[in-house]
Amino acid sequence: MPDKIRTYKGIVRTTIQFGSHTEVEGSERNVFTVDDDIKKIISTISKDTLVYKAIREYPGLRLMRQEPHQCIFSFVCASNTNMLMTRRMLKSLSKKFGYKVTFEGKGFYTFPSASSLNKASINELQSCGVGYRAKTIKAVAKHIVSGSLDIDNLIRIKYHDAKEELLKVYGIADCILLFSLDKLDAFPIDIWILRAISRYYNWLFNENKNENKYKMTERITVDEYKVLSAIMRKYFGKYSGYAQLYIFYCMRETAGKNW
Repeated sequence: MPDKIRTYKGIVRTTIQFGSHTEVEGSERNVFTVDDDIKKIISTISKDTLVYKAIREYPGLRLMRQEPHQCIFSFVCASNTNMLMTRRMLKSLSKKFGYKVTFEGKGFYTFPSASSLNKASINELQSCGVGYRAKTIKAVAKHIVSGSLDIDNLIRIKYHDAKEELLKVYGIADCILLFSLDKLDAFPIDIWILRAISRYYNWLFNENKNENKYKMTERITVDEYKVLSAIMRKYFGKYSGYAQLYIFYCMRETAGKNW
């Protein structure tokens, strides 16, 4: 039986007690956003050769709807590092602060709760290889446990308001808004998206007369991020997050990067 249920736009999300049945009917539809109108989304974002090509080459690509707390802590760990190191940190945190479960004869660890991370000391967190991120993990956990970061409210309110609230707690918002808070109009920008913008979307900035002010580099300021994100969101519309997903995946695959 589930031990916790929260409703997201009418969809029931469940935290499972692994001692009982490990499957929740409909959970896979929730996690893999199966109920999103993909035909409408594809029609809306197919505005240029890059996205059209990516859609044709990766037709099964889907946004995942991650549990919000897990998503937040995952992106805290992902700051200034690669996917391999991020996975190691998350695995270590789960092993130390989560619960061990067995499925089909194999042992796994559940993702730690915000409460358990809040109770942990900085040294305990650092023992999981998170380094300087330990302080941020603990600070975010404290906001969640105290209720000052209200996940249900972030889901209810619109993109800009949710982003403003989230930024009060943590400096990265768009990825969390897109991958766990149902803000499909979010357009996260990282190094791969920056390269795509520089290579394929310079003409958008020419139209906005920002071509001389915003040269594409490996690093951009907060203000530059706001401008880039706003222009890309205006271009792709309410399903900008799906466009970002296809572009991100295409750029990494083209570069031959491992996942």
